[in-house]
Amino acid sequence: MFKTLVMICMISNPNMCYTLADTYGPYEYKKDCIQRAYEIASNIPDSMPNFVAVKYKCIKDDDTEGKVRTQWHMRTDEQLY
Repeated sequence: MFKTLVMICMISNPNMCYTLADTYGPYEYKKDCIQRAYEIASNIPDSMPNFVAVKYKCIKDDDTEGKVRTQWHMRTDEQLY
C-alpha cells in the first residue's frame, strides 16, 4: 500500500513550501499513487492559486512510522514508472 504526498511551494516565495497528504489513499499499486499525485497537482491552481506543486512522493504505508525518507520525485512530462 502506498501513501501520496505532494510538495507545494508559494509562487512569490519559493522557500515557503508545504506538504499535502492525500486523504483518499492508501493505494495498492504505486502507479495509482503517482496518478493521484498528478491529479492533486492539477487541482492546486483552483484551490490554492498562489501555490504550485513542485514534487511528489509515494511511500509505502508501513514506512510512515518514524522517519520519512526525503528523496522526492520531480514532476516531469513523462512518468518514470
